[in-house]
Amino acid sequence: MAGASLNGVSQFTAKARRFAGNLQKQTDKALYQETQIELKEVKRRTPVEFGELRASEHVEGPTRQGNAVWTNIVAGGPSAPYAIYVHEDLDAFHPVGQAKYIESVLLESRPFMAARVAKRIDLNKAWNG
Repeated sequence: MAGASLNGVSQFTAKARRFAGNLQKQTDKALYQETQIELKEVKRRTPVEFGELRASEHVEGPTRQGNAVWTNIVAGGPSAPYAIYVHEDLDAFHPVGQAKYIESVLLESRPFMAARVAKRIDLNKAWNG
């Protein structure tokens, strides 16, 4: 009976599993790096009176749930508990910065973020890493 045989299937499967894990690590790293770039623009747009709000801003994550991965830009906390009010008050006058200082940056970058992350991912490291 004629048939086909595959040699090295278990080795290929092991390498493919390592690739998937490494690709997740590369994706997480790339997303974090791109979010750090966005954080710089958030800080540029943040209203400043004494500096606590801007100093409180940082990136959290990446966080994974199933196939979804995300990062957060966070502001406020004990040093700047007023962050939400400054962010949301569209009627406030800010001599430096603007309302929606986080949201505006993320909405502007949203159409391009996936491509930016993809460009940053090193597939060679994922495959050989």
